Amino acid sequence: MSSRLDQLVNKYNKSCENVSFAEHMILKDKYESLVIEHESLIKTLELLEKTHGFTVEDLVTKQKEALEKKEVIEKWENKFGEMEKKLKTVERSIEYIMSVDVQTGVDSGSANRPNVKNSYQRGIF
Repeated sequence: MSSRLDQLVNKYNKSCENVSFAEHMILKDKYESLVIEHESLIKTLELLEKTHGFTVEDLVTKQKEALEKKEVIEKWENKFGEMEKKLKTVERSIEYIMSVDVQTGVDSGSANRPNVKNSYQRGIF
C-alpha cells in the first residue's frame, strides 16, 4: 500500500515540477479568489437564513416538492390528452353512424322506443 502511495506522491511531485512559477502564481491567485468567493457565499447564505428564517435545505425540499407536483400535473395532463383523443374518436364514430343512418334511412334507435318484448307480452302484436 505504501508503494502505491509513494507512486502517487512521486507523480504529484513530477506534475508540480512541470508547472512554471508563473502558472503556479496564476493558479494560486485563482484558488484564493475562489476561496474568498466561497466564504462570501456562505456568509450570504447565513444572512439569508437569519433574516428570512429558512435554510438551503428548506429551499431544496420545496424545490423537490414543486418538481413532484409538476410531474403529477404533467401525468394528469397526459391522461387528459389521451381522454380527449378517445372522446374525439367516439364523436367521429357517432357522426359516422348517424350519417350512415341518414343515407340508408334506418333509425339506429332512440331511448323513447318502446320495449318490443313488453309490447308483445301485452298483446299489442
